[in-house]
Amino acid sequence: MGAAAGGLPLASPGMRVLARFLDALILALVFGSIFAAVILSGDDDAGLAGFGTDASLGRAYLVALLGAAVGFVWDAVCTKMFGGTPMKLAFGMKVVQQNGADVEWDHAIKRWALPGALALIPPIVGLSVLLSVAQLAIVIVSLVFIFSKPLRTALWDQFADTMVVTTR
Repeated sequence: MGAAAGGLPLASPGMRVLARFLDALILALVFGSIFAAVILSGDDDAGLAGFGTDASLGRAYLVALLGAAVGFVWDAVCTKMFGGTPMKLAFGMKVVQQNGADVEWDHAIKRWALPGALALIPPIVGLSVLLSVAQLAIVIVSLVFIFSKPLRTALWDQFADTMVVTTR
C-alpha cells in the first residue's frame, strides 16, 4: 500500500470505485425524486412519456441545474466540511491536499467542477451528446489513473491537487 504526504496510506482503488459507485447510486435516487417532482408536477398530462416533446427546455434545464446543485452539495460541500463524500467517509477514506492538509473550498470545488460543472451548460441537443461523451471520457481516464498513477490520483484530484487517503 502506498503512502501519501504525512505518511497517510493511500486509499485502495477498489474502495474508491465502490464508494463512488454507491455515492452515484444514492445521488441517482435523490435526483430521480427531484426529476419526478419537477417533470411530473407540470401542467401537461404527458408525464414522462412526453418528456422531450411536451416538457419545456426550461424545465429540462431546471432539472439539470437541480441535479448539479445536489451533486455539488454531496461532493464539494461534504468534501470541504467533512473530508469526503458520505460513502468515502463510510469506508474510512478522506480527501486531502497533496501535502496531507485538509482540503479548502477551492480544492473541493475544483474536484467537483471537472466532471460536475458540465451539467451547468444548457441542454442543447448536439452539445448534450458531446458533453456526455466528455464526462464519460473523464471518468474512464480517471479510472485508469486511480489504478495506475503512483498517488492514485484521478483527473479531478490532479486538477485540484488532492488525493484520497485511508483513515483506518
